[in-house]
Order: sequence, then structure tokens, then C-alpha cells
Amino acid sequence: MSTLADFENRPQLARITCGWKKAELPLDWVRRYWRDVHSPVIARRPGIWDYRHSQFDPVRDDLLQPIEGIEFSCPAHQQLMWLSDVRYLDDDALAAWDAAPSPEVKGHLFGDIELIVDESTTYRTLGDNAHTYVDETGIATPQGPVPSPSYGIFLRSRADEASFRACLRELAARWAAVSGVLRLRLNLFEAPDMEAERRAGYPIKTHPPERQYQAWVDIVLASESVAADLSAAARECGLGTHVHTLHSYPVRVVYTSNYGGRPTLVGLRGYAAYEAITALGADNQRQPSLLEWMNGPVAAGGPVEDPAE
Repeated sequence: MSTLADFENRPQLARITCGWKKAELPLDWVRRYWRDVHSPVIARRPGIWDYRHSQFDPVRDDLLQPIEGIEFSCPAHQQLMWLSDVRYLDDDALAAWDAAPSPEVKGHLFGDIELIVDESTTYRTLGDNAHTYVDETGIATPQGPVPSPSYGIFLRSRADEASFRACLRELAARWAAVSGVLRLRLNLFEAPDMEAERRAGYPIKTHPPERQYQAWVDIVLASESVAADLSAAARECGLGTHVHTLHSYPVRVVYTSNYGGRPTLVGLRGYAAYEAITALGADNQRQPSLLEWMNGPVAAGGPVEDPAE
């Protein structure tokens, strides 16, 4: 197992929120809102181990070769637009996250969701139901446009939970062994708990059960040609017996706001500032003393951009 995968497998809990915007809102501004407004606020909450936000392009129903019994296409108005993956080491970390900020501030934090979001669903993963099998990307904290073909593959079960999960674990192991697979993380979802989300202060906009997913595979390829080998492996493990829907969302960008329990520069100052600082080599803007003065104790020690830091 690579160092990156080992580090990523420490958290025992995750909240994974998937959704899309209201039809009348411009997509570009909604994407900027999640990147530059919502994510930097979330990054300041206690208890977070890792926090990645991904934005998707429309489903590629031709990425994998057809498998009898599996639906690969998805109506445009039902396709996800983004995903936020927030991970916690344990229940205590999640409790710390739930406890802050105050109810009044939390109301402002989530208040714009009603304005922006049409539907979204938050799934949880527990223990090794979220597992990174391989990560040879060499990038601990991806920021911005993806450098290699990357996909969020979302699946719906046709079988009972136990056999579906066993099949997905076999599939993940087979895919991780395929030459040219740079990264693979399997996430087996618990059924959405709307009451828990309501207690946490989130507006409830959950998708109807028939449009919910039961698993997500986060995968990065050296090239798109690798997809042919993925298709062969899927057929070999009898995927069609256990899965009735497979949607392959191309990942256009990934932003990492927290890593290893600390905020990144993107988490503290936003991606637009990160871009300018990086492009110009303005490293004074990365200095811990400046960032702590700007952001308070959350920035103590400065931003993390690599697990060795």
C-alpha cells in the first residue's frame, strides 16, 4: 500500500454530499460558490481530517463497454454536479464538528443552501466501507483541474446489501490491480439518515430513494485506454448480477481544503488566492504567522500541502 493510501485510510467516518443546483442559476457561479464561499467556511470547522470537493461534467455512458443488465446512461436533469467528501478520524471528531459553530452562525452557514440547491443527498461511510486501494498519483492535496482522466463512478444495487458490497469489494480489488489505474477509492454508502442531517442543521433536500446511490468509486487513470481493461474486469466479477445502474461522471476539478487534520492554503484563503500565490511565487502569503493573524487558531502551524509537512 502506498503512503498516500495508508494516510487516507485513517479516518473511520465520512459524510459525502452529492447534489445539483436550481435550474435557473448559472452553473459557473454555483461552482464558484462551492469553491470560494462554502468550502473555506467548512474548512474552519473542528474535527475534519480530510475534505475534498469535486465538480463533475456530464455522465459518460461510453466510458465502459456495455454489460448486460446495467444501465449506463442518465437523464441530464438527474445528473450530479458536485460532491463534497468530509472525513473524520472517529466519533469524537464528528461530535466536535457537529458542535460548532453556534446554532446562530450555523444558520447563516447553511442558509444559502435553500437559495442554491435543488436536491442533494448526504451519505455516510463507516470503517473500512470507505477504503483507498491504491494511490500512485503522487498528489496528496489535489487542487484545481485534474491532470489525469478522473471519474466518479456511482452505482445502484440490484441485489441485497451484503452481496452487492462483496461484489464491489471484488471489483475494486480487480480494478486497483489493472495497469494504468493510478488511484482507486471505494465508498460503500449507508442509507441516508435524514433525521441526523436535520439535527445537524442541514436543510433536507434528499433525492428520492430510486435516484439514490449505494456506492461511489473514485478512480484516476493514466489514460482513457485503461477503461477497456476495467470493463473486462467488471464482466469477470459478474457485475451485472449485483448492479443495475452505473454512472461514470468525469471529474473536472478537485479542491482539497483540509488534509491530515489541518487546513490547506486553499482552505484558508480560497482557490483564487491559491492560484495567484502559486503562479507568482508569493510565498510570504503562505507564512504561518500571517495566516494565523488572518484566520486565528485554525491556521496555527500554517497550511498543510503534503503529508510530510
